[in-house]
Amino acid sequence: MEPNKYDTSRAYGAYGYGYGGGYGGDPNRPFSVLWSKARIQIRRYYNVFCRFGWLLPLTISLGVCLAAWAVSQLPPDYISYSRMMVSGQLQLPKEEAIYSEQVDNYYGTQKQLMESLEVQKGAMERVQALHPELLPVQVTLTVDQEPHASVFNLSAEATNGPYAQAYLEAVMNQYIEMKNQMRLQKSDTTALAIQGQMAELGKEIDADDEETIDFLKKNNIGELNAAGNAAADYLNKLNRQMADLKIEYNLLQQLDLDQNLDRERVNAAAAQSAAQTASTSSPDMVNETDNQSLASMGPIADYQKAKQQLELLKAQRAEKAEVLRPAHPDMIALDQAIKKENDVIETLRSESVDALKTRRDSVKIQIDNLSTVIDEWQKKALDLSVRIAEFDRLKTKSERAKQEYQQELSNMNGVTETKNIDQDSMTVMDHASDAISIKPGWAKIIIVGFGGGLVIGIGILMAIDQLDDRIGSFLELQGHFTQTILGQIPRDKFEGDATLLRHNDDRLALLESFRSLRSSLIFLPVEGARPKTLVVTSALPNEGKTTISANLAITMAFSGARTLVVDADMRRGKLSNLFGVIEGDGLSTVLMNVLPWQEVVHQTTIENLSLLACGPPLKHPAEHLLGKIADQFLKDVYEQYDYVIFDSPPVTLLDDTLSLAPKVDGAMIVVRFGYSSVRTTRRTVELLGQRQANILGMICNDVTLSESEYNYGYYYRQTVESYHKEARAGV
Repeated sequence: MEPNKYDTSRAYGAYGYGYGGGYGGDPNRPFSVLWSKARIQIRRYYNVFCRFGWLLPLTISLGVCLAAWAVSQLPPDYISYSRMMVSGQLQLPKEEAIYSEQVDNYYGTQKQLMESLEVQKGAMERVQALHPELLPVQVTLTVDQEPHASVFNLSAEATNGPYAQAYLEAVMNQYIEMKNQMRLQKSDTTALAIQGQMAELGKEIDADDEETIDFLKKNNIGELNAAGNAAADYLNKLNRQMADLKIEYNLLQQLDLDQNLDRERVNAAAAQSAAQTASTSSPDMVNETDNQSLASMGPIADYQKAKQQLELLKAQRAEKAEVLRPAHPDMIALDQAIKKENDVIETLRSESVDALKTRRDSVKIQIDNLSTVIDEWQKKALDLSVRIAEFDRLKTKSERAKQEYQQELSNMNGVTETKNIDQDSMTVMDHASDAISIKPGWAKIIIVGFGGGLVIGIGILMAIDQLDDRIGSFLELQGHFTQTILGQIPRDKFEGDATLLRHNDDRLALLESFRSLRSSLIFLPVEGARPKTLVVTSALPNEGKTTISANLAITMAFSGARTLVVDADMRRGKLSNLFGVIEGDGLSTVLMNVLPWQEVVHQTTIENLSLLACGPPLKHPAEHLLGKIADQFLKDVYEQYDYVIFDSPPVTLLDDTLSLAPKVDGAMIVVRFGYSSVRTTRRTVELLGQRQANILGMICNDVTLSESEYNYGYYYRQTVESYHKEARAGV
């Protein structure tokens, strides 16, 4: 029965073996993997608990006993209770003369003060002074504040009851005394600081007064203010005049003669008003002749008159031209007069331009002179401003020092008035109570011992889980080994009297798992001929290799393949018992060359399946397996059968399998979940690899369906339930 060319995707996808092929498209697969991991880890803990759960009662019992013994060895303890009310804020009437604590930190500060070493040391001294008969012992002081209240609960714990009571009372008295001392010390310190500050301020006030008097001797402050105001007004006038002159100069420089005359005519009224204002100004200002208008200048005035005369002549000629011809004597005379007037205008224009230039130069000189005057008055005004500002500074400094002095004087009065006022409300609400015994009761002992023993027991179980290297799941197997998983044999929930598979077997999960294993071998992605001679082995005994070898051979025979199963464990062979064959000659007989293998092969009750038993025990089977007889036997059965399956001894105990495995097509290692260890299985893989054996993969045995990462569980359960429903219905 030759298979078709294998298709790797079909082989690994259609049968769901290998690394979980066929489920990659499931959108819920990541969640399923996570849930499977969690369940597997829980299962590991459950298995550890089932095996070593007796440790928990033991550790709990030891914990309770140890706690009871420890308590019995402790000296008796006594505790005394008291309560204090501490409220308010240490604050004097004046803000700078206070000993105060922030409200947010007040109660926390008081708690720290009560528990401070200084208070406890003072309390011990008080107890020794008031109760010399009490021997000092170690005391544990506890201070707690009641929520939303100004009440503190105090407790003192010691091995001596009277001492604990006396000590707690002394702590409260010592705390009140220390608070009073702190207030008095703070008031005295504040008073000294205020006195020193007042002395410094007094010296500063005297120095300021002397400096002010010296300044007034050199300066008349009234004259300074008047002169300063006058200088400011005069500078404003000079600056306005300077602005007017600069505008005039720019216009004279940029406009020609006719444009300036037109501007003069338009602003005639304004120029006349400006001239009148200038005539009434200070003698230091520019005089009227300096600011005279252009029209009043000689050449320019004659130029204007000549232009007016020319316009008059042109008007007369235009009037006569309406009635006279150009050749008329009057017209000729007018033309000559106009020409003569043009000549005069040209002459006067040249003189007027010179006069305009002279006027511009004059304005420039006025600007320069006025700039000099402005600079002098600015210096005078600045000097006056500096002296006035200096006087204001001296006055402000002196007033500020006097105000600070008055404030410090008021603070000093407040410190003096309130020095002896007790502002804190520190009241002992409940004095120290009689000390009572606080030795732990049985309930506390049991709780502490139970909890400690339980934690220790759980820790031991978790340590055992970490040290136990037995393989419990596919995830663990894949984390330690890279070999292909050829199949997974589930734990048989429907196991009856028979161990081997049979036709119409109702153990569907077991049957389907061997069919999947068969498909894995048929469609192995290997080059050349498929493996025919196979060794099934394991690291240690009791991992299920014999049953798997037998059922795999039965499954191969069910498919019509001629199959031979060989019991290669020539010391403790069990295949004869499984198949109900009478023990007699077998493989050992063949290897010793007593009988040919054809005479010792048994036909089983299953069609296409033959059995070669182990035969009589041999002392050194490995030596016979390495001989030529074994080679010839392998050659013969290879040609006679489609599949030859050897059930071999454990690898780590005997050398038989290591001698046989290199001579066959492939070896399969059985790993039993919850039994096989990582260390021995890894050693098995290493030994087979050293002998150049072809390791086809691993077979997982004793797999719990509910823990399978390959979703066999759900499929098998559904199939079995459907089968039984059909059987009950008579289908």
